[in-house]
Amino acid sequence: MDEQTTKKTKSKKRSQKPTKSSVSEVPAVTDEAPQVIDLDDNAPDGVDLIEPEKPNLGMRLHTLNVRLPWLKVALLILLAGGVAFGVEEILRHNVSQPVGIVETDVAISDPETTTLEQPEVETTQPEEEKPVDETPPVTSPEESKPEQPVAPVAPVAPSTPPSTGRKLVALTFDDGPSATQTPRLLQILREKNVKATFFVVGNMAQRSPDILRQEEAEGHEVASHTMTHANLKRSTIEGIKWEAAAINGVFMDILGHGPSLTRPPYGNISNDARIYINQPLILWTVDPEDWRYKNAATVRRNVVSGTFDGAIVLMHDIHATTVDAVAGIIDDLRAQGYEFMTVSELAAARGIVMQNGTAYGSFRP
Repeated sequence: MDEQTTKKTKSKKRSQKPTKSSVSEVPAVTDEAPQVIDLDDNAPDGVDLIEPEKPNLGMRLHTLNVRLPWLKVALLILLAGGVAFGVEEILRHNVSQPVGIVETDVAISDPETTTLEQPEVETTQPEEEKPVDETPPVTSPEESKPEQPVAPVAPVAPSTPPSTGRKLVALTFDDGPSATQTPRLLQILREKNVKATFFVVGNMAQRSPDILRQEEAEGHEVASHTMTHANLKRSTIEGIKWEAAAINGVFMDILGHGPSLTRPPYGNISNDARIYINQPLILWTVDPEDWRYKNAATVRRNVVSGTFDGAIVLMHDIHATTVDAVAGIIDDLRAQGYEFMTVSELAAARGIVMQNGTAYGSFRP
C-alpha cells in the first residue's frame, strides 16, 4: 500500500473517533428498567383513578328490589293492615247512639256554668284495699274533672200522666256499703220511714254481703256503681264489659238477681258505656260535696238549699259526717213538704219509663 493511501485511512479513523461533545448528547445505555413516575403514589398500578358516579335514589331502590323482591310484598301487607285497622277504629268509635237515648239534666264539666239542673262532679273513688270509712284520696282537678258529656235533649214523653201537687226527692248514697257507717244510716232511714237508693261498688259489697241484703230487705233500691269505681269514659270496651259482668255476678251471688240501674263513676259516660252497660244511667242534680266538707252541718245545709222538686241528691254512706247529717236533712225537707222515694219510684211518679243507655239527672214535674 502506498503512502498516500495509508494517510487517507488514518485520517478516516480519526474522523470516526467520537468527540467529547458528541458523547454527552447520546444517552447512556444501562441494564436498569426505565423509571415510571406515578401521579398517585397511593394507587396501585393499572387502577383507574376516576371516581365512580354515586348511585341515586332510583338506582338504590332498583338494587333493593332486585336483591329483596319479597320486601315490597311485606310492605304492601303492612300498609293494607294499617288501613284496615284505621277503618275499624273509625267505625267502632262512631257507633250510632241506640234508639231512645235521652239526656235529662246531664252533668257538665264547667263548674262556672253548673246549675241546680245539672249534676256536679262526683270526685270520690274508693280504693280496692282502702278501709271502708277512710277519707277518700285527694285527686287533682284534672283527674276529678269529667270530660264533656253529651248535651241534653228533649226528655222521653211520659207513658202515664205526671204527678201534680207533690214535692218529690230521691236520696242516693254511693261507694258503700261501709261496714261501720251504712248500718247507722239504715237505722236512721228506718226510724224516719224513708226509702233511698244505694249505688254500691262491687268490691265493697263483697266485703259486706249481709249489709247489701239488709238494704234490699228494708225496701231500699240497690243498684250498681261498677265493680271497681272505674271511669267508664276512659275504659276500653273490654273493660266496660268486665265491669258490668263482674258486678252482675256479685249481685247474683248475694241477692239472687242483677242490678237494674247504674250510676257511672264521676258522671262520665261514653257511647260504649251506654251500649255495653245496657241499663238506665243515673246521675244527680244536688251534690253537697260531702267528700270535701267533713262537717255534718255543712252537708245538711248544702243538701237542703239545693233540693228542688224531682231532684236526685248525691251523698256517700262511707263518711261518718254524712250519716250524721241525714236525720236533719230528712227533717228539714219534710218540713218543706217533700216526699222521699227511690230513683225508680220517682221516675214512675213522673210518668217516665227509663230507657237503657239514657242518662237521668232529675225527674221534674
